[in-house]
Amino acid sequence: MTALKMKNSTDNMADINEIKDLFKFFETCSDNPHNLIFRGVRKQSYKLVPSIGRFKTEKGDEYTVKKEELLLKLFKQKAYPFVKEHINSKLELLSIAQHHGVPTRLLDWTRNPMVAVYFAVKDKFTENEQEEDSVIYTFNPKVKTDLDSDFNPFEIKTIKRYIPKYWNPRITAQSGLFTVHPKPLQPYISRHISTTTISFDLRREIKKRLNRFGMHEANLFPDLDGISSHVKWLRTNIF
Repeated sequence: MTALKMKNSTDNMADINEIKDLFKFFETCSDNPHNLIFRGVRKQSYKLVPSIGRFKTEKGDEYTVKKEELLLKLFKQKAYPFVKEHINSKLELLSIAQHHGVPTRLLDWTRNPMVAVYFAVKDKFTENEQEEDSVIYTFNPKVKTDLDSDFNPFEIKTIKRYIPKYWNPRITAQSGLFTVHPKPLQPYISRHISTTTISFDLRREIKKRLNRFGMHEANLFPDLDGISSHVKWLRTNIF
């Protein structure tokens, strides 16, 4: 399948068509002196569009900033018993909402390339889906993230990174962080982002290899759901 090419400012990373390419990818990442972050997605046709840009409102309209803020306000109101410690920060609330499936202007990234690869090969395609290569986005933002950064996510003019507090063990396990997008309805394109495709036919074998390194559901989702999914994968014929 044709690779998606955006290789510019980050070091060239060869596409992964054989298992040896996977380890070469990890070697290239570890040798890079910059603070790279990674995002793995199941299909190379998936662009860097936050989830709010992939949904419509209940009336079928695109989300405006005003409607986004209303969505967050509704989440805050209904989830108050669970989020009351975070109600003074829209950014924190937005990250919690994102974590639990509410469409937001955030995109999930990781500082661990193995985690990104896992998410790229994690799920099986359904019967009617078109088979595609997976892709790893590698972002070299050049500037370090301020750990104490707090800002209004609805007023930013440029993309910002945000490292959330470790209020959930999954964030810790996945070395997670977010990018916050001022134009979340549009795909993000940057000369600081490169792509590495993973051959569709190699996905299952890569998942097995990652399991040997402890990169599996039980460790990346350290709760009963994650453990159950991992045991199911180990002892059944699911992908």
